[in-house]
Amino acid sequence: MPASSTTRPSEEPEHERLTKRQKTEAIADKFQEGLFDNDSKEKIRNAFMESKPYLHCKIDKLVNDDLLRRVRKEIFDNLHFTLKETDIYKVHQTGDLANLDGLPADELGRLSSLFELRNAIYSPEFRAFISSVTDSGPLSGKKADMSINNYKEGCHLLNHDDVIGTRRVSYILYLTDPDERWDPRYGGALELYPVVEKGIPAPEPTHIIPPQWNQFVMFTVQPGHSFHSVEEVVPAGKDRLSISGWFHIPQEGEPGYEPEREAGEAKSSLEQLQESDSSEKFYRYPSTEVDDQGLTEETIKALSTWMNPQYLNMKVLSQLADRFLDESAVQCKEILKPDVYAKILAATTKADKEQFTPGVMAPHGTGVGAGWAIHGAPHRLRFLEVDSDAEIKCETAEVLGDIKTKFESEAFRQWLAVVSQLKPQGCRGYARRFRPGHDYTLATTNTRGQSVLDVTLSLTTMPDAKSVELWETGEVGGYECYMAPHDEEEDPATYKAADEDGALLTLTAGANEMSLVLRDEGVMRFVKYVSARAPGSRWDVAFEYDLPEEEDEGEEK
Repeated sequence: MPASSTTRPSEEPEHERLTKRQKTEAIADKFQEGLFDNDSKEKIRNAFMESKPYLHCKIDKLVNDDLLRRVRKEIFDNLHFTLKETDIYKVHQTGDLANLDGLPADELGRLSSLFELRNAIYSPEFRAFISSVTDSGPLSGKKADMSINNYKEGCHLLNHDDVIGTRRVSYILYLTDPDERWDPRYGGALELYPVVEKGIPAPEPTHIIPPQWNQFVMFTVQPGHSFHSVEEVVPAGKDRLSISGWFHIPQEGEPGYEPEREAGEAKSSLEQLQESDSSEKFYRYPSTEVDDQGLTEETIKALSTWMNPQYLNMKVLSQLADRFLDESAVQCKEILKPDVYAKILAATTKADKEQFTPGVMAPHGTGVGAGWAIHGAPHRLRFLEVDSDAEIKCETAEVLGDIKTKFESEAFRQWLAVVSQLKPQGCRGYARRFRPGHDYTLATTNTRGQSVLDVTLSLTTMPDAKSVELWETGEVGGYECYMAPHDEEEDPATYKAADEDGALLTLTAGANEMSLVLRDEGVMRFVKYVSARAPGSRWDVAFEYDLPEEEDEGEEK
């Protein structure tokens, strides 16, 4: 072998090596002793590489304890939190901590420990540590992306995969009360979901990580795989405080920058919610014709077995039709006959009392079986639906399943035609149960290419006046919200809040109330997550009715 190949390259000057070592030691002092040791890194790396359902790991103690206590005190003493709530989350949050550099000297002085921690987390030394144990390649030091989140009573974050832009590694550093161990019964756990197939998470998590003081959790952002959620924090007075953020792939001008990789990043969870719809996805009625002028004797006879007689009176129906024509929406209170509703109410109240306690997070799987099955991938929606094919059904599945068949009937189709002055051509829907602490639908867009008629019968559990107030205020969720079309120019990470300009109509969870809403093309709709603090489940029967194909404006008639 040539001698030149064994010659050692010229060494760095002694003062430069000394300066680097001093910087590394200074950064190491910000973290737990021994974190950067080879044995520590190997242990963490092995745990990460062997983890399921996707690459992640938990470090029990990350930061120097004294530094983190000072950070926590600075946060509560000096920072302002804003409550943010949308279809997918409810959380108290600060601004982006990347903006700390721009603060006036006096303000930055009051956040000196937080500034110190942020710089340590995005230091070359810690980024190299993260890159080493996760095998994620170079990570950007230019793009610091972190914020402080406080999950208080009722706060939650629903299922998503974190895939936005150039994110590579997601992390959470917990700052719960350092002198009181977090009780898992408080909620607030990080829940990790396996996938049924790429892009489709399983309905329930397989790995749950409760928060603890100074605990650090990280995972690789994997398109179509890294699905996770944050369980609701149930009790008052328990702050699930955390610093969370992302390490990004190298940005332009940084070592390891790859323009084609940045341009080819996967779609966000919001973009995944938009998919095309068509008439083929509806059950089609045998005939396209339906009378919208009045009810036949046969129709009245069929409907009178379950519908309140006042809604079979043509004068009342005419008034409803006028209102629907003006507002494209109408609500019918006490739509079910008293004896029919009483039977449903007794069954649903009994089931909720046996299976759920307000303020207590029930385990996953509660309520499943005996005619009820989990429906949907949780990055879009999750609720229980009546399984029509189940051999054994409990009473709630029987009574709600019976109402579902009524919604599919030709008699109800004719009633809808009279009230809406529209001609339903097909239908699809479910008898649903939204369980406290578990279920919701995220905002999805009407992509049918034309309007759709939504009909929802709400049968929410309301055992007393206090529970009625809770549902009506929306404090425990369960309300249905219609929102303006999503602006394609907006950041796909943005979900419009229900209390902002995007809200077109909000319907609180009701008891024996049916709503008809004409949903235009592009309009988004969701049922807000039902809190574990709710007095019971949101039970409902929800259908969509397809309408005759709309003619183009320029098409000859």
